[in-house]
Amino acid sequence: MKQWYAVHCKPKQDERAEVELLNQGFEVFRPRIRSRRRTRQRYRVVVESMFPRYLFVHLDDHDQDWSPIRSTRGVTGLVRMGGCVPVVPSAVIDALRSRADAENCVEMQPADGFVRNERVLITEGPLAGFEALFTARNSQERVVVLLNLMQVTLPVHAITRA
Repeated sequence: MKQWYAVHCKPKQDERAEVELLNQGFEVFRPRIRSRRRTRQRYRVVVESMFPRYLFVHLDDHDQDWSPIRSTRGVTGLVRMGGCVPVVPSAVIDALRSRADAENCVEMQPADGFVRNERVLITEGPLAGFEALFTARNSQERVVVLLNLMQVTLPVHAITRA
């Protein structure tokens, strides 16, 4: 029976390990995320591994030879706990794949689920009680809301749905 296992890769070589394992005929899944990076006074979107230095490989417990994985370029080895190679639950891989696009980029949604132009109520601070429109989220766990007269940046816990 085929199951998913985690592969540990050498630093900054998870993409190389993925290509090499695919060339050997293994089924591989390396989830990626898009993130904004600032370079030379500009922001740009980069695609990077969701789990740096790790990827997942679908292997048959009984009929498949796992030994080539250890000697694959970019691979350190299978992730082990003691002497045992733990199985990654298929539900985890399925959940990641269901949220991935054609480039295996997983769309990350914040737990609170605020969407652009949603009406929110400010619950903390000097603007408590005012209604606003949710505009954006930044990387410091803060949100940008639009009031009738101005745009304000607040901590995410300072708003609730209106």
